[in-house]
Amino acid sequence: MEILENIGEKEYTDFVSHHPMSHFLKSYEWGQVSKSRGLIPYYVGIRKEQKLVACALLLKKELPLGYCYFYIPRGYTIDYTNYPLLQEFTEAIKIFTKQQKSLFFRIDPDIYLHHIDSEAKVINDQDNHYELVKEFTKIGFKHRKLTKYFETMQPRFTFRVDVTPSMEEIRKRYSKSVIRWMKLADKYQVETNIGNKNDVSEFVRLMKLTEKRQNFFSHEYSFYQEFYDLFHEKGYVDLLYATVDNKKVLEVVNQELLSIEDKKDENQERYQKLLAMKNHFSSLDSSKRQVVSAYFNVNYGNKSWYLYGANDMDYKLTYANYKLFDFQIQNAHQKNKEIFDEFGTVGDPHTTKSISGLHEFKKKFGGEYTEFIGEFDYITNPFMYFVFIKLVPLYRKPLKWLRHVRVHFQKGD
Repeated sequence: MEILENIGEKEYTDFVSHHPMSHFLKSYEWGQVSKSRGLIPYYVGIRKEQKLVACALLLKKELPLGYCYFYIPRGYTIDYTNYPLLQEFTEAIKIFTKQQKSLFFRIDPDIYLHHIDSEAKVINDQDNHYELVKEFTKIGFKHRKLTKYFETMQPRFTFRVDVTPSMEEIRKRYSKSVIRWMKLADKYQVETNIGNKNDVSEFVRLMKLTEKRQNFFSHEYSFYQEFYDLFHEKGYVDLLYATVDNKKVLEVVNQELLSIEDKKDENQERYQKLLAMKNHFSSLDSSKRQVVSAYFNVNYGNKSWYLYGANDMDYKLTYANYKLFDFQIQNAHQKNKEIFDEFGTVGDPHTTKSISGLHEFKKKFGGEYTEFIGEFDYITNPFMYFVFIKLVPLYRKPLKWLRHVRVHFQKGD
């Protein structure tokens, strides 16, 4: 076998994009976009009889004193049932990373650990990957703590929608409330479209609103623009958005008010709600259709992912976000993908944390609740790894606080 330290773009993409373990986080383009986040991409692999049999995207994070660590997003592109190959490739990566003074390299394979029900309880159907976990530890990996929230590099839980049936069959799995809200979105004449690079600025505007509302900090404008340009050039990304015309919403609201005017005493709650809607939408800009929801969809290999999303909550009552979420599932279906991955939820469906709303929203679209196998570290410098693991959390706490302050400062709090 021939060990390759930097595979060319075409050979790498041909292998990864057609492999059963394909993932957009393994793509050549993700390595390039990661440069803007201070990471250095390496595309390594193994050939057998002049053909690639395994490869991986290694993202190098440089540390003080010449040290570094490597993150391999969603693990190797490899046949994980071929344990000798798995061991050989791991050994090759160990040698490669140690030469660069690495402390460790980390993988988080896109593989489910076991099946779970809606309560996140394990379904004992013998369909699991416990043996693979044992194999990882056998060849030298340390299995990190199985988390329930978003503490890991990538989400450890998600919902996945099978998009191979007809849209009629797919929508049968939606909750009744989603179907009702989609009909309301249609009544308010919400429109959905696929955007272009000029619409990235609208997405960023909405993302800034979402940041202020939810007290988090995401990426700079330049990141989203570069991400869109790189992925769109290869046909891997769509920017989907929903628009609302306030005048159209007000027409519907006024018609409903007129229809119950004679019976408003019997329908006081409904009447007052409609009056509140009329006052609210009258206060908003009515000069043109407004972009009120925008999502980035990545399409790679046999899957599609809902990656980034942002909404203007002034238009919450139009239910544009529900119609747009259905639109992206339809988009994945039309592209003949097999799986639509909602890219992240919590592992505790009864959490009281603010993130619970995200879980409930995604759950309503009928996807399979999925728990991934977790993160594994291969330690190449035990002493410095221990120092890193102990000190980095202390370093990140003030950074998290500064981001929190920054968001509040932007809000004017």
